[in-house]
Amino acid sequence: MRKVIAQRAPAGFEALSLRWSSYFHIHHRHVARLRVGKIFIAGDAAHIHSPFGGQGMNTGLQDVWNLVWKLDLTVRGRGSEQLLDSYTAERYPVIKRVIETTHRLTQAMGTGSKLAQAARDAVIPALSRLNTFQRRFVQNLSELGISYAGSPIIEGPGNRFWDDSLRGGKGIESRFLLLVGADADQAATEAASQFSESLGSLVELRGVGQSGVTLVRPDGYVAYRGATRDIGAVLESIRSLLKRQAN
Repeated sequence: MRKVIAQRAPAGFEALSLRWSSYFHIHHRHVARLRVGKIFIAGDAAHIHSPFGGQGMNTGLQDVWNLVWKLDLTVRGRGSEQLLDSYTAERYPVIKRVIETTHRLTQAMGTGSKLAQAARDAVIPALSRLNTFQRRFVQNLSELGISYAGSPIIEGPGNRFWDDSLRGGKGIESRFLLLVGADADQAATEAASQFSESLGSLVELRGVGQSGVTLVRPDGYVAYRGATRDIGAVLESIRSLLKRQAN
């Protein structure tokens, strides 16, 4: 400790005696379910893992970001049981991947094998110079590359909706965005307009220049994307997330 302090600390700092110490054991665990009835857990209460990669806070924030809009709709009397159950369905696979990633990082960075250390020290610098690796690494560690493909409330890959229209102001707030393309016929446009008006502040209808129809969730993930002729399926997907009073 004195050697490290001498190398890195400001002048005048000293280590004189050891008052307390303990061993830190790296391990990982996660719960089987993130929801039991009216109880929801997130963050460190739901999963713990190696600190390599600094994923603990990011994962906890993403848990809450996924959950909070679903709870908000439910508190307002509009969220369905399917919507609440989707919290576990969407976050559980992500949590497992984070634990697997941090475990592999721990094994790679903390290995005691001289041969493995030599291979690590040669391979990682070479990979880190590749643009593809850099982009993927940043997306994984920042958790901005998360998708919810396979979610019971999503049709398609379930990626984030990256668009400048979500920047600034109040953002997306606690509502769905229904983006209808310029290729929509009058019947599709009227159906979308009547539907959004019937739900008040829960759905915002926007006309966009590109073709097709897109439904963006309150957390910024794409719940549905298709042709404008599929507008009926998009509206039904919203209804399935809300209590039937939203018909």
